[in-house]
Amino acid sequence: MVLEFLSPLNALLQSELLLALALFGLTATLIAFCVPGMIVPLSMSSGALLGGWQGVLVVSAGALLGSQALFLVTRHLMQHRVKNRFGSRIAKFETHLEKGGFLYVLGLRLVGAPHFVVTAGCALSPLRTAPFVAATLIGFLPVIALTSAAGSAF
Repeated sequence: MVLEFLSPLNALLQSELLLALALFGLTATLIAFCVPGMIVPLSMSSGALLGGWQGVLVVSAGALLGSQALFLVTRHLMQHRVKNRFGSRIAKFETHLEKGGFLYVLGLRLVGAPHFVVTAGCALSPLRTAPFVAATLIGFLPVIALTSAAGSAF
């Protein structure tokens, strides 16, 4: 009975493409659903299973997709509610993010601020999607690259 379960898992581990797709989907899903602390173990695992650079690409793409999905869903579902409720109290926050949003997001990603807070805060602001995506990618890359390289050493 256990061997029947292990057969598909063994096939998954034998195919690098299937393994990369599974890790990509897992990363995107966990990031989109705001599971905390997933970047390090996922990039370490992908580095060990796929190799350093492939692990970086898979986890970076998955993290970017998951973060973007959370950004867009939060923006479309919550932005009007927050503006109606808090109105002028968040105007200063919005002007700061509109002017220097890329640097704010980049800094928060590099220091390890909680993913949900950064993504939801940006989604509720007038920050455009392109600077958010660029800052998120650049901010995630150092930790993903380091842990994927460490994982590939196994």
